[in-house]
Amino acid sequence: MARLLSCVILLAFATTTSGATFQNGNFDQGSVPNTCNHFDLPVGSNVITGWTVSVGTIDWESPPPCGWLARKQHNSIDLVGQFCVGGIQQTFDTIPGGQYRLSFALAGNYGAPPVIKPLAVTVNGVTTSFLFDTTGKSAFNMGWTRKNIDFVASGSTSTVNFVSDVSASGPPCNAGAVIAHVRVLQP
Repeated sequence: MARLLSCVILLAFATTTSGATFQNGNFDQGSVPNTCNHFDLPVGSNVITGWTVSVGTIDWESPPPCGWLARKQHNSIDLVGQFCVGGIQQTFDTIPGGQYRLSFALAGNYGAPPVIKPLAVTVNGVTTSFLFDTTGKSAFNMGWTRKNIDFVASGSTSTVNFVSDVSASGPPCNAGAVIAHVRVLQP
C-alpha cells in the first residue's frame, strides 16, 4: 500500500512539474498562417509556435508555389533574413542526465552568396558547426541532408539555438542555412 501511495504521489508531482515539450519541428504552426512565406521576422518574434527568433531576422518559408520544396513537404526556416545573421531557438523539458538526440534536415538558400552556408547549432551551451554547399541547388532540388547531435540534459529544460552568419561574404547577405523537420528524441 505504501509503495502504491508513493507511486501515485510521484506521478502527481511529475505531471504538475511538466512544462513545454519540444514542438512544431516542421514550422507548420504559428500565430499567423504561413500561407506564402513571411520574411524578416525580427529578434524576439514568437510568431512561429514554440520558437523565438534569437538574433537578427529569419525567413519563414512555405512550400511551392511560394517557396522551395521543404523536407517532407512542410515549412522551413531560412536562418538569414536581411541582416547577414539570424537565429531561432526553443526551450523544452528534459530529464536531468537523460540522453537525447536533436535531429534536423539541413539545406541552404541558393538565391544569394555565399555558396557555402554556415550553421552553428548550440544545445545547452555546446556548439556544433555545419556547412552546406548550395552549388547546383534549386527550389525543387534543395539537397536536404539529415544531421544529428546527441546530448545529455544538464537540467529540467534544454535550449536549442540554430544560427547562420553569412556576414563574412559581404552584401547582399540575405540567404543563409535552411533548416526543416527538427526533432528531439530519446534514443
